Amino acid sequence: MSLSNKLLARFRMALPLVRNRAVHMSDAFCALLRRRRRLALAADVLALPLAALLLWLAFAPCPHPLVGVEFSRMVLDKRGGIMRVSLSADQKYRIRTRLADIPPAAVDTVLRYEDRFFWHHPGINPLSLFRAAAGIVTGGRRMGGSTITMQVARLAYGLETGKMGAKLRQMLLALQLEWHYSKEEILEAYFNLAPYGGNVEGLGAAAVCYFHKTAAQLAPAESAALMLVPQNPSRRRPARDNKAFSQAVRRLNETWFGKKESAPLRVYSPQDMPFIAPHLSTELLQRPGADILRTTLDTTAQRRIERQLARFAARHSAYGLTNCAALLLHWPSMEVRALAGSADFFNKSIEGQVDGTRARRSPGSTLKPMIYALALEQGLVHPQSLLADTPHSFAGYDPENYDGAFRGPLSAAEALRASRNVPAITLAAKLTRPSLYEFLRRAGVEFADGADHYGLSLVLGGAEVSMRELAGLYAMLANKGVWRPLRFLSDEAPSAPALPLLTPEAAFVTLTMLEAPDPDKMARSQGGAVLPVRLKTGTSNGFRDAWAVGQFGPYVLAVWVGNFNNTANPLLVGGMVAAPLFMDMARELAAAEPMTDPFRDPAPSLNVEKLRVCVATGDLDTSLCPETTLTWFIPGVSPIAPSGVFRTILIDKASGLRACAPQDGRTEQRVWEFWPSDLARMFARAGMPKPPPPPFEEQCRREQKISGQPPTIIQPKSGLVYRRTADAQNGSMVFMAHAEAGVNELFWFANDSYVGSTAPGEPLLWQATTGDVSVRVVDDAGRAARRNIRVRPAP
Repeated sequence: MSLSNKLLARFRMALPLVRNRAVHMSDAFCALLRRRRRLALAADVLALPLAALLLWLAFAPCPHPLVGVEFSRMVLDKRGGIMRVSLSADQKYRIRTRLADIPPAAVDTVLRYEDRFFWHHPGINPLSLFRAAAGIVTGGRRMGGSTITMQVARLAYGLETGKMGAKLRQMLLALQLEWHYSKEEILEAYFNLAPYGGNVEGLGAAAVCYFHKTAAQLAPAESAALMLVPQNPSRRRPARDNKAFSQAVRRLNETWFGKKESAPLRVYSPQDMPFIAPHLSTELLQRPGADILRTTLDTTAQRRIERQLARFAARHSAYGLTNCAALLLHWPSMEVRALAGSADFFNKSIEGQVDGTRARRSPGSTLKPMIYALALEQGLVHPQSLLADTPHSFAGYDPENYDGAFRGPLSAAEALRASRNVPAITLAAKLTRPSLYEFLRRAGVEFADGADHYGLSLVLGGAEVSMRELAGLYAMLANKGVWRPLRFLSDEAPSAPALPLLTPEAAFVTLTMLEAPDPDKMARSQGGAVLPVRLKTGTSNGFRDAWAVGQFGPYVLAVWVGNFNNTANPLLVGGMVAAPLFMDMARELAAAEPMTDPFRDPAPSLNVEKLRVCVATGDLDTSLCPETTLTWFIPGVSPIAPSGVFRTILIDKASGLRACAPQDGRTEQRVWEFWPSDLARMFARAGMPKPPPPPFEEQCRREQKISGQPPTIIQPKSGLVYRRTADAQNGSMVFMAHAEAGVNELFWFANDSYVGSTAPGEPLLWQATTGDVSVRVVDDAGRAARRNIRVRPAP
């Protein structure tokens, strides 16, 4: 058989097999098509709900899990220590905490303990759900199947997940949360909403309630322990005697950290929440603002101040001194470092919740340094200027000192430190542009009335001020005369702009005037450095307020002692009760930290010099003055010149009279004090009479008339226009002059017509005539002074 025939035969034999296989392949293909149709139909059936689910996930409203959640507000000290936490509007302790502030140990523990696949699942974990379901069916150990996202859904939206329908809704909401928010946002929400027993929610609140720390301050062991609580908050609530909590912590340490034993945790109760500086924290929490209030307070200094106040009140309450308050100000930054508004915030019998630092009280004499500062700036005095502390009437106002006595002549610095009233009022009456009232208004002091209402009584506490205002004024002196508002919050902008109210020179010299060379007015800083305490006391009229305000190192301290019910007490004298309390506080505060005295030497930029002056006169009488001293002097401003009080005179040894010329063996030189009549009278009133110089010998009278100082006319004032009324009594004018020592009589003339005579310093009434009048006074030595005035008829 040929080859072609063989191939044809084989093909014919194989043809039925191919035909059969084709039939079988056709059947398989049809079956495949049918299966695909069924799958497509099933896919079509499933696609609709899946599409609906995707649309719902994408477009259904999904509020942020923390939207609408009420949070507590927390007050922190300057170092981040907790001072106070308020309840939220729904009466929870719940503190807003950023994920960045959560310790890594807390994040690690919660993920390992609650949801180790958190970063990978879409909101639900099927494996966890299967294990939880299996445990329920088999009756084995029950395991939670909820992811962190599911727990956030339950906590944020208030779900009750005990039933299957609610559980399905929880899972759907978890998917929706994952669709709309990042893993970090969901984890942060969990740390803010997780329950920690009672009304404590969120890790931030748990850290505060149970460990008195912020979340960021938690130690790893503390943060890990807290992560055990949310699974069973009622049973595992942290407490010293909670065995369930202790056992859970022990198991955690053994299982994850390999520690069989660990140091016991110091756990607090929510009832022991920090409650520091209650007056200030209450005030701050009443203001709208941020949830976290970072104050400028130093908790250590605050506790020292509070202890001192409580100790003082306990010692003095039996004497009717029931209350006291204090404020510590860091003047370089104007940050309030301690504030205690009363001796005991919780004592209702003393109205302890009243804030004495805000209460408006009579400041007594604590405003006097401002008067002297203005007088220094306006060129009225320097520290050693001689002032009079003698009885004086100011238009019907007759001030006295709290001790009822007068000291006569004394230096401006001594008058300020001794808090004498007449010298301060005398200076205040001379102040112009600004007056004391205008100055205080610019410094933020709020007055209920205008300047005319207070008059000169403002000097002695006639207007009410607050402790905060006083502290700001003294800080202004320390800050080179620049007033700045007090700061209570570290991140808040100043409530008012800085205002230069005094020259730096006047502010510096005023502080030096308050410095007393007295060991009782000194403090020692940490390290032993001696710090002068520049202190001013104050006593209100009627003995209702005792004050002490002053500067030491970088601080201004203000202390008040009194009773909020305004009960008077003769013990309420600033120097008796407030100053000792001030010094106790200053010494304790100074000893706690290194300090230096920033005012030991003036800054190089200050225009001040030290000048030697006569102690008795305060002027440049140094060659004949028996005692001299150095004083600060503002060149071009301070009033200083030779006064001529100390003079060398010739005395006839035999007669004791003043001689005309030196004669060997018959005359001698003596230094005599030639005080003007007004100052001589002041010395006499103070019980320190100054003997007048002896009269000249008769043959010297003519020569004596051309030497010495002429009288000084006090009234009438030069350059004024006087109005004369028709009434004879009201139409009279006062003539008065002072003269130097040795003058006994003054003779008065009006337009060269003799009017009458008086002793130096005594008034003379003259029935004024209209027109231009030349007033002349001549002393009994023939020395004269003249003043021109105008008298016009009354309109």
